[in-house]
Amino acid sequence: MAESPPYTGQIYRLRASAPMPISGGRLVLHTFGGELSDIELYECTLSLPRSNEFRGQGLGGNLVSASYSRLGDLEGHFQGRKQYAPAYIDERDIF
Repeated sequence: MAESPPYTGQIYRLRASAPMPISGGRLVLHTFGGELSDIELYECTLSLPRSNEFRGQGLGGNLVSASYSRLGDLEGHFQGRKQYAPAYIDERDIF
């Protein structure tokens, strides 16, 4: 299997507190923005990210997480994903 280009996309995470009870047995959710992160999904790759690509590990690192698994039948090939540092956004701009 040859190295394939990554699939790119975005993930959204709502930043919120735990639900709070209000009168009448209802709950209210207090939100304080959202996070929008770019991701790259790799079906087959030969390279893994270096430590200095992560935020806090070097100058200009922009990754917050990465997860890879070795493809068992192919020596030196991996599949996985990278997640880049989020942009903090107002959740009303999305929905």
